[in-house]
Amino acid sequence: MYTNGQTTITGKRIEVDGRVIINPTTEMLADAGWVKVEPTQPSESELAAQAKAAEVEELKMQLAESDYKVIKIAECVACGLPMPYDAEALHSERQAIRDRINLLEGEP
Repeated sequence: MYTNGQTTITGKRIEVDGRVIINPTTEMLADAGWVKVEPTQPSESELAAQAKAAEVEELKMQLAESDYKVIKIAECVACGLPMPYDAEALHSERQAIRDRINLLEGEP
């Protein structure tokens, strides 16, 4: 990994004076202002934040996956047709997911 103070790259490809250089040498990278850096291991708090963000994303995907059921229920109610799903159970499931998202997003 290399950095120029603003951007980090792998060093496999750089652009110098409008030319793309593939697999540049260490000297080419240094001449272009890139400095080699060792990748750092995330701290425990960073790992915890990543896990929390991943869980929130998963929960939001679960909500999105059941959106069609909510729309179908609304269509049936609007047209006076029987509901194809148990609206109360669906609401309870989705509310539990929203509660968990709110809890996770409210934690520091």
